Amino acid sequence: MYNHLNKESLQRIENIVNGFRNYPAYAAYTIKSYLYDVHTGAHALEISRNGQFVNLWLFMPGINGKIESIAVYGSNLKGHLNSILSSMTVFGMRVSSAEMDYSGSSDFIDIYLEDY
Repeated sequence: MYNHLNKESLQRIENIVNGFRNYPAYAAYTIKSYLYDVHTGAHALEISRNGQFVNLWLFMPGINGKIESIAVYGSNLKGHLNSILSSMTVFGMRVSSAEMDYSGSSDFIDIYLEDY
């Protein structure tokens, strides 16, 4: 199993991170990007404000190293889900499905992407 994101996918995430950092509405937020889990290859985009967690976006690799799915934890999940479902895109990538997952210790949005 390919358990890491390829160079193109990591560049996509870096572009997303830079977009947040450069967007005036997020000037008061702390935006972090890091390898979340070496075993699964999940890469995190973490957003916080005044030391308080806001959202965690986990980008999961598929067998080809592309971003296959994204899990979203934190605040305003219903709003994020509605936005994603209305456009069927997230961060400019086409979404094949998105739904709430209530099965874990924390609720999250489970997003599957179309190939890009």
